[in-house]
Amino acid sequence: MKIKGLLVMLIMLMVTSACSGNNGGSLPVGGESGGTDKPQAQAGNKKTVVIAVQGSNPFLEAAAEQFEQEHDDIDIEIKSYMAMPEASGGGMSAAISQADIEKYVQTVTTQIMAGKGSDLILMENLPLSKLVEKKVLVNLYDWMEKDSSFARSDYYENVFKAAQDGDGLYALPIAVNIDVIQGRADLLEKAGIEIDEGTWTWEQFKAISKKAKEQIGQEYYAFINVFPLNLLISYMEDNYAELVQPNGKVNFDSDLFREMMRQIKSMYDENVLQAEFTYDYDKAIFSQMTLSSPEETMRLMSADKYQFFKGPTSKGKSSGIPYRSWVNLGLNSKSKVQQEAWAFLKFLLSEQIQQSPALSGFPVNKKIAEKRLDDAAAKLASGQLEHAFDAVEPAAAKKKAEEVKKLLEHTGAKLSLDFKVQSIAIEEFNAYMSGQKSAEEVSKLIQNRVTTYLNE
Repeated sequence: MKIKGLLVMLIMLMVTSACSGNNGGSLPVGGESGGTDKPQAQAGNKKTVVIAVQGSNPFLEAAAEQFEQEHDDIDIEIKSYMAMPEASGGGMSAAISQADIEKYVQTVTTQIMAGKGSDLILMENLPLSKLVEKKVLVNLYDWMEKDSSFARSDYYENVFKAAQDGDGLYALPIAVNIDVIQGRADLLEKAGIEIDEGTWTWEQFKAISKKAKEQIGQEYYAFINVFPLNLLISYMEDNYAELVQPNGKVNFDSDLFREMMRQIKSMYDENVLQAEFTYDYDKAIFSQMTLSSPEETMRLMSADKYQFFKGPTSKGKSSGIPYRSWVNLGLNSKSKVQQEAWAFLKFLLSEQIQQSPALSGFPVNKKIAEKRLDDAAAKLASGQLEHAFDAVEPAAAKKKAEEVKKLLEHTGAKLSLDFKVQSIAIEEFNAYMSGQKSAEEVSKLIQNRVTTYLNE
């Protein structure tokens, strides 16, 4: 479980302090398709696959070691782009900072645009659509279709579809974290509130929260420790395909975005939310939650007082349950070792690696995801699931596992933002929330800055 509010508080502090393509033809045989900034062939015809990452990644490091044991003709080199040197001598690595993210985005984007760079690239925070438009990433569906040993039906194809750019898959999610709203069922029942999670909007969320406060007490809030920037990012993620369209059209100077800003401000002005940190978690009617593993999800579902909802949207409809990719990898179209890189990607999706304790999130391998849910349900029913809230009968535990399986089958809205676009929006939005600029002024500033960035 991850509480989004606390994560975005870090973004607030960082920002404040800082004031479809393929190879153009048939698939390569043996990976002979171009050059990188590092010779890949080694003595004895041994090949090296270089992976660009932001910082230390224990999951990839462990998987690489296992892969090399099974493929003695391939080396996996993981190349980190940290602004500050990582700690050595077994100490804890420093947290990834805004400077680290900026360095990674700038360096890796520049390299790949120049026809260089690593063979595999961790795509978090990178401008995916921009890279696809420049044809510097490989459509991974081509490799899936070419490989007779790979069956897409073994995986959550709805997750792959949601990760597409156009009709192609250019960034492969190895696991997913599911975003939901966790509601206090006991408080909602006391307030006489029922929620239609399939159609509710942010405006209805505000009205529901105000009604709940009237019934259960003004000391309660819709969310706690959720600040204006949290909601801005949530709104932008839900509507990013419309704000920055695949054809390159930017839509921040619009009624859609201005209404988002006004809705956010009104929730704080009308005391539905408070922009203050508190440890009094029991005063939250709802929580923005990221379900980060089958086991943690079953633990949360053991509590009778909690209920999961699909989050509200601006228009009352969405393409499915939203998720965030975990270890999302793209393949450089100029790599000389595409065949070997694909072999490693396929290895990451294998049952062997998808059940790794180091994997965070829900496996995209359906068999492993379902097995882990069934195992967690069995532990819940037998009282062996650590930190479970309430005792659950076997039939009820099994039913809860089936509910989560259906949740995974209906996961279909990938949440992601171009880091630079997010940073621009946050910087300008602060002026609106403080009353220094109007919604019209801010939306035009964001429009111009994002347009300039995307045209660079």
